Amino acid sequence: MTGKNGLWKAILMTAIFFTAVCCAGCGKKADPCYPFTDYPEAVSNLEVSLDKENVVLKWNIPEDLDYKGHVRILKSVVEPDDDVCPDCPHTYVVAGHIPLRDSRRDDQKKFIYLDRDIKSGFSYFYRVVICDSQDRCGEESNTVWIGIP
Repeated sequence: MTGKNGLWKAILMTAIFFTAVCCAGCGKKADPCYPFTDYPEAVSNLEVSLDKENVVLKWNIPEDLDYKGHVRILKSVVEPDDDVCPDCPHTYVVAGHIPLRDSRRDDQKKFIYLDRDIKSGFSYFYRVVICDSQDRCGEESNTVWIGIP
């Protein structure tokens, strides 16, 4: 009887081993990305102000950028009847693409974007994203918002 028990134990252990080996691996770990890809750094000093009838956005970009890429301006609109909640999630749309080589700068070398599509009583949230010449985009900037009186 000992021989039959030993055979069954060996078969059972072999089955458990192969089941563990077959089930232990594979599966999607993460989205594929190019090896050693450097994405542009995020803007961290986005500022917003109101100048006459325009919203003015200003920011700096990293010095080592090649200026062949572009900036995406992201905008979210809050209607006058809605509560303005800076910490709540908002739905952003692309308000513009600005080629870095053609973008306007002020006397402090900050990049400038004027948003003329604004209405009285509304609030606007903005973010910017730097993208390189191959359209690989970095992280979104800090969020700024302004209410139009």
